[in-house]
Amino acid sequence: MPDDNIRSALRRRAEAVALDNAPQAPEDLQPQRALHELRVHQIELEMQNEELRRAHEELEASRAKYVDLYDMAPVGYLTLGEPGLILEANLTAARLLGVLRSALVKQPLSRFILPDDQDIHYLHRRRLFETGAPQTWELRLLRKDSGPFWARVQAAMAQDAGGAAIWRVAISDIDDRKRAEMEKEKAKLEIQNQRLVKAESLSLMAGAIAHRFNNYLMAVTGNLELAMGDLSLEARSFQDLTHAMGAARQAAQLSTQMLAYLGQAPGRHEPLDLSSLCRRSLPALRAPMPRGMTLEANSPAPALVVNANASQFRQVLANLVTNAWESCQAGGAVQLAVKAVSAAEIPAAHRFPIGWQPHGDAYACVEVVDNGCGIAEKDIERLFDPFFSRKSSGRGLGLPVVLGIVKAHGGVIAAESEPGRGSAFRVYLSLSAETLHPRPKLQIVSRSTGGGAVLLVEDEKMIRRVVLTMLTRLGFKVLQAEDGVEALEVFSQHQEDIRCVLCDLTMPRMNGWETLSALRERAPGIPVILASGYDEAQAMSGDHTELPQAFLGKPYRLRALREALKQALQGV
Repeated sequence: MPDDNIRSALRRRAEAVALDNAPQAPEDLQPQRALHELRVHQIELEMQNEELRRAHEELEASRAKYVDLYDMAPVGYLTLGEPGLILEANLTAARLLGVLRSALVKQPLSRFILPDDQDIHYLHRRRLFETGAPQTWELRLLRKDSGPFWARVQAAMAQDAGGAAIWRVAISDIDDRKRAEMEKEKAKLEIQNQRLVKAESLSLMAGAIAHRFNNYLMAVTGNLELAMGDLSLEARSFQDLTHAMGAARQAAQLSTQMLAYLGQAPGRHEPLDLSSLCRRSLPALRAPMPRGMTLEANSPAPALVVNANASQFRQVLANLVTNAWESCQAGGAVQLAVKAVSAAEIPAAHRFPIGWQPHGDAYACVEVVDNGCGIAEKDIERLFDPFFSRKSSGRGLGLPVVLGIVKAHGGVIAAESEPGRGSAFRVYLSLSAETLHPRPKLQIVSRSTGGGAVLLVEDEKMIRRVVLTMLTRLGFKVLQAEDGVEALEVFSQHQEDIRCVLCDLTMPRMNGWETLSALRERAPGIPVILASGYDEAQAMSGDHTELPQAFLGKPYRLRALREALKQALQGV
């Protein structure tokens, strides 16, 4: 046994010392042998005492070293009983909490936790007791005569000498790191807020410009159409006017794109199968692609139904696919895929509009991926700004229009890219529980609209003059008013003659809604058509007690005016 070996070795050493220090004696002398044994035993005891003294000194040195390491550790250490009372604490813990060590003993740890963070502490404490697994959490602790500070708490279960359950806690001061993270997050939120303010200001400006732009275009296209109506198809000037009308229509499309960017694109949303729409759109998407470019599609056979406008979503597909192949070199490839995803799968980074949050669990994802040149990180945040383009051939409104349409559908678009490795754009729309219905066939009812008087209410003189001529050509007598106040006066004088009112929405003194309500008070059921340079969705938004029979978005053509009048006068 090891102890026997130690005792034997000690005995041999003691005998050696005794022999060295004692005179030689005859071995047969009994007293001399007994004296020798006593000396050996005495020396052996002295050696044992020396060993014990040295071991004690080493133990004391080790204990002092442990105490120094324990007390001066950069981490606060606590030992707690099961009820949560502090049994032991090192000096670092006392220093972190700003109290004497003696003031910690027999105090509950919860006393030093910020009230708002108590739930965090109790949640992890319960998990510690229930599972026995070590727990780590972050919370704010109270420091005496100072403000709270952020700390990381690490806890593990243990047993004391008597077998009672205790838990040991290590507390680290992470206040600097946490505050740095909070400052970083604050800066990020400030940048996001600046972008939101910028987007809102841009929306207001673009909406106002589009409204004024459409008013002017109304005068341009209206006069062009009237002039063309007075010419024969063979007239030399007819071709020139046709070109001018084409340019005016392109300008009107630009205005429509601006409204689409604002999320104000007109159009009705209805149940739509995205998978089917993408498959049907492939020929039109492939047609403009350069030779050598490929478009591969993967859309599931099961329907992915969303509530959307088919025409607008075809525009989304066209712009995304065009943007993809324009970024590729010869021989590039574009992939179009449609799939169902959960809200948790929607990336949090680089998603637009800023601040969007999911509302629901199931989404349809339309993904357009290319192997082109990619996009630098600094440019991703600007991709959806109007007229920003990284390409010399870029038009600058493709992606902003996509964002506007997606925003109008309550969806989100996420961008992912890396220079030299291509890009991916993913559009997410909430899946709809509605059932697809076959679209009814359009029935065109041809009926005369001419005859009687129309009250034209328009504050812009040049538009008033154009619409007056249009209405006259449709066979109506026209009464005019520059605003709602004057319209009520004219209506009072000619109420019996007026079959319909064509009223602008944005006017001084009394706007279109106020004029509509005032007219209906005097003549309930009077047919009214509202017209505006704003899109229908924006113009018709809000709660209104009285609604018009029809809406005309400026600039409108003679045919659109005729159809609006038919709609308004049906049943009159």
